Amino acid sequence: MRWIAVLILMSTIFVHAQKNLVKNSGFEELNAEGRPLAWNEVKPVYTIRDGAGRNNSRGLQFENSDPKFYSFPSQKIDLQQGSQYSISVWVKTEKLMGSDNGATLCVQWNDAKGKFLGGIYPHGIRRTSDGWKLINGIAKIPADAATMSISPYVRKGMTGKAWFDDIKVTRYIPPLVGTICSSLYRDTCDGGVVKYRVELALGAANVKMDGVKALFSVKAADDQIVLSSPADFMTGDSAGIEIDTSKFKAGVYSVEFRLLADGGKLKGHAEARLKRVDKMPVRKVYIDQHRRTIVEGKPFFPLGMYWSSIKKDRLETYAQGPFNCLMPYGTQNREQVDMVHSNGLKIIYSVKGIYSGTRWAPGNIKTHEQELAFIKDKVTQFKDHPALLAWYINDELPLSMIDRLNARRDLMEELDPDHPTWVVLYQYNQVRSYLSSFDIIGTDPYPIPKKPAGMALEWTRTTRDQSFGMRPMWQVPQVFDWGGYRKGKERDESRAPTLDEMRTMAWQSIAAGANGLVFYSYFDLYKMAERDPFEKRWAEVCTMAGEIKSFIPVMLSIDPVPEFSWIKPSQVEGRVWSYKGETYVLVVNGGNEPAEARILLDNSMKNITVEFGDAPEKMKFGAYRFTLDPLKPVMIRF
Repeated sequence: MRWIAVLILMSTIFVHAQKNLVKNSGFEELNAEGRPLAWNEVKPVYTIRDGAGRNNSRGLQFENSDPKFYSFPSQKIDLQQGSQYSISVWVKTEKLMGSDNGATLCVQWNDAKGKFLGGIYPHGIRRTSDGWKLINGIAKIPADAATMSISPYVRKGMTGKAWFDDIKVTRYIPPLVGTICSSLYRDTCDGGVVKYRVELALGAANVKMDGVKALFSVKAADDQIVLSSPADFMTGDSAGIEIDTSKFKAGVYSVEFRLLADGGKLKGHAEARLKRVDKMPVRKVYIDQHRRTIVEGKPFFPLGMYWSSIKKDRLETYAQGPFNCLMPYGTQNREQVDMVHSNGLKIIYSVKGIYSGTRWAPGNIKTHEQELAFIKDKVTQFKDHPALLAWYINDELPLSMIDRLNARRDLMEELDPDHPTWVVLYQYNQVRSYLSSFDIIGTDPYPIPKKPAGMALEWTRTTRDQSFGMRPMWQVPQVFDWGGYRKGKERDESRAPTLDEMRTMAWQSIAAGANGLVFYSYFDLYKMAERDPFEKRWAEVCTMAGEIKSFIPVMLSIDPVPEFSWIKPSQVEGRVWSYKGETYVLVVNGGNEPAEARILLDNSMKNITVEFGDAPEKMKFGAYRFTLDPLKPVMIRF
């Protein structure tokens, strides 16, 4: 196993039963009119029935024959800002049909002004279930959330029957010590300084910093301790250290973290593997210390799009654009992957649905053994194919599957050490809990038209911070029109992102640290042809992506940058590179209001060239002031 984490829970705060915050959680209490107390029942689709719950108790029943119907009961929940909550519901289904993922529950939160901030939406149950099934998840509530609600519901467009019972929301107190993460790709180094970060939950558990110690040690295979040191830093949510491995002999080591309190008592413990080699292995594709993708020894910035199945004519059109890779859904055959290669492109091969019992599992994948056989067959077929860039192994699967997801990542490394794994999550504020399950992370904000385009900046920043800034990010910005997934009025009211919106979301992602972009999606550009012809949309997408392509050599450069510092508001992000003796500064306003930002650089900088956007004002002592219109990116070169 690549990752080891042993969690020791010593405080009674972790074992004390937490109160269920849901009132009338089993729908047993009714008012004089027969309506469930504390719930805003939606009739006639959602009704309370005797015998509809578990053990023939009273429960909530959904019965619907109209795919256009979409509403659901809800209940407000008292929340503690910045806390985490465990949520669960028991669900049973009968002939529940439709393209979405069934009967489930969700928790959503808003700020003090009622603005929607986010939510958690566990995958549900479809078709006819084999008895009652428990659906659960963990909701991390942001500090600016003021209200929260929970809803048992059936996803939009679905018909059939479903039953709900015993809904539960309890405050979740995470382990004091969580995931340990290193700056290494697949735990391997040939010397040099390695960074380690450990997730802590001292604040969430109300543990004071006084008297708490964080210690790191490195142990060789013969149990000899070669290093023992307190953490370089510790906060309420993380601890870290930098370890110089130059003098370590070749071999496999265990990096151990211990959290001590109450006079030296062990409160939590986590371990990771460190493999010290004399010479790094030669890999076809890997991630370097700068989080760049290296393909056949050369740095590579993935610039691609999601696809459905590969078709020859569409691939030829795509290959004429600015993209260098693609991620097609489904399992592509040898002929299709050969076509990708012959068009000078790389493929991210998807095995993301090969988990028995999940919605996307093929019909012939019903057992763990069938999963393994399928994966081994695909890896054997394609691991040596020159078009292969990476394996796509998880598309938004829930945290409740983390053990299976960890095992899948480990299996892919074992079967194919030459190619990394990529996962994409909508759970952008839970990335830290998934760290052990991927080599490369992506999150997929799709805000247009109902949410601000600055969502791309928020999600990318959070993804970066959740992964301690030590994992490569191939972000998934929006180019599609939500109308392709909607009907009626919702379809009519939707629209595709404009060229300017696509540009800002892409540059926001890059400014916040993205190391690749895989846009969603190419196949969607064909869906809304009656109002947005493919030729028009494709030209706009190519214009946007072509601009990014022109700066790929800059974004891949690891030349030392001059010292600099920013003064900027939270909605502005910036990034600096040096390339061929010149310094490039990217700054993006992710907000809907104008903003100012200043960068202080070496006073010897001269001869500004504006690559795009508005030129900054030169001030004293090497300072430059940017006046930024809403959502506008600016790139300048010294």
